[in-house]
Amino acid sequence: MKTTNLTCNLADGHAQGPGYDVPPVPVMTAFGDGPLCQCHSKGAWDFDRAIAEKPETLFRCVRKLGNAKAVDKWDELILRFSEKSFLYCHTWKVVSYAESPAEAERIVREFTASYGTKKPPIGGSFQLIRKERYDEITCENVDLGPETLLADDVFALHYPAGTDAWHGGFVEKLAARKNGLTILEGSPGTGKTSYLRHLMGQLKDTHRFYFIAPTSLKILEEPEFIGFWSSERAAYSDQKLVVILEDADDALMTRDSDNRGKVSAILNLSDGMLSDFLCLHVICTINCAAADIDQALLRPGRLVSHRVFKRLDIPQATALATSLGKTLAPAQDYSLAEVFADGQPEHVARPQIGFSACSVNLPAALEGKESSSTPDILGGT
Repeated sequence: MKTTNLTCNLADGHAQGPGYDVPPVPVMTAFGDGPLCQCHSKGAWDFDRAIAEKPETLFRCVRKLGNAKAVDKWDELILRFSEKSFLYCHTWKVVSYAESPAEAERIVREFTASYGTKKPPIGGSFQLIRKERYDEITCENVDLGPETLLADDVFALHYPAGTDAWHGGFVEKLAARKNGLTILEGSPGTGKTSYLRHLMGQLKDTHRFYFIAPTSLKILEEPEFIGFWSSERAAYSDQKLVVILEDADDALMTRDSDNRGKVSAILNLSDGMLSDFLCLHVICTINCAAADIDQALLRPGRLVSHRVFKRLDIPQATALATSLGKTLAPAQDYSLAEVFADGQPEHVARPQIGFSACSVNLPAALEGKESSSTPDILGGT
């Protein structure tokens, strides 16, 4: 938990919930220009029971109705315990508001003691970045299942020899460096996104991951984006921030009139005066050849790592298929996706890959592009 002193502008607030780091309008109205402190906590709570036992505390609410595959749930709540004592609740986090740091912390601790629940084991999570009405840039948390975090022996089966050693070094670099750019290259189905899901699970306590859909890369060029990152950095100062750009070929290609703004944005975010302030890591997955990447992005000091994800040879693919209880169709080599699809060629059968495979309602445009480029490792490790 952390406690923060706030100075707020009423015009920046929202009626139902907080903005970036701005309390809801009812909270700001109640406190006026007096002392206002807040305390954050992540976890899981039984909001239904809290409302059933203390219905008089319900002050604002948003109810989300499910479909055939989802359950109805409270999406956002504001509970009011006294004239200047509030608790904002939203799925995986609560934020209290009070006149003193001690009171703000007490509200969260007592609510957690009464209504906190043990969350089932999960892998990591990421923040889906999107642009809302009035050009506001927001993010929504997406939890990943426990199956995305692989045991060491299972990880070794999924990737060619040497990948586990590279992974260990890469994790150390992410912890040691305050910013930089990483490029994960390989044809569709070779395991780039599966690797990122695994990475999110391993680093969930120290790193906060963000995801920008391929169809939303234009957002990198917008001035509001800097304000978004600045707010996230202030709110999560105790964590490393990592943004993932999937199928980012267009944003990394040699600069032209069509992509100049995107390339420049990545240059500024990953290395430079802006990156010194934001302390942001950028991880891009691509299908194009390394020779097509703008050379400024590959400059020593900016590039943390560049890894090519190759197809599996017959012995390793067979070992993985055997562990899965599958039989491979004859081929010279296999992508990870082909092994999971019983060795069938990608144009015949391929499971859903990329971040669109997550169990959330993400845009269909998150599906990967087709490419067959698998050059050797260039630079980095």
